[in-house]
Amino acid sequence: MNRRWLLLLWLLGILAPMAWLARFIPGYDQLFNFVFGPAWMHWVSHALLFAVLCFLLLTLLAPEERVRWSRVALVFALVLLIAWSQERIQLWYKARAWGGDEWFDLGVDVTGALIGLMAWAWVRARKKGKRREDAPTAATDAGPERASDSEKSASPRRPH
Repeated sequence: MNRRWLLLLWLLGILAPMAWLARFIPGYDQLFNFVFGPAWMHWVSHALLFAVLCFLLLTLLAPEERVRWSRVALVFALVLLIAWSQERIQLWYKARAWGGDEWFDLGVDVTGALIGLMAWAWVRARKKGKRREDAPTAATDAGPERASDSEKSASPRRPH
């Protein structure tokens, strides 16, 4: 699946008011409350949603070899905007004001984004290391008998 479509579906999943939809679908509300009822599961799901969101955004907006920290900052701003929007949507259908729970959820969302950033950095480092291992060097291509004079002089000499 194209990463852009995956990102779009992920955004819809984050922003869709699932708890609100559960009010209208028989049986879904019980399943929703069973899965997301415990506080720890709510926190884990928020962190996971925003870790994956951050990872997807970084792979799309910062794919180049050199990391541009302005792009990383842009991704974090987008993640924070999306997290804020998700909280606002929840407050809209619950018809209540912003409170401590929303600030806590934003903190969990940012923690998830940091996990996504670390995963993205780890994947980039692994890919970069793999490219270095796969890239042939002049000495290995030519074989040890054809190594350059500078490489030969760099190796320790044994006395005769």
